[in-house]
Amino acid sequence: IRVPLLIIAAGADQVVSTRAVEAYARRLRLGSLLMIDGSRHEILQEADIYREQLLAAFDAFIPGSDDPTA
Repeated sequence: IRVPLLIIAAGADQVVSTRAVEAYARRLRLGSLLMIDGSRHEILQEADIYREQLLAAFDAFIPGSDDPTA
């Protein structure tokens, strides 16, 4: 992968192996991993505390996504 990649994973996921996600993320040159501890597989359907972490990470990662005039 030759483009920046943000992986956001659920720390309490019972569908996807968090170990596998962590192992994959370690191999990326331009990638970073945010593990949201306590959240389950559908992070966008989770409690605000988890969903807000995902949205904040997304906004910080995507250039201009935090600019309402863009």
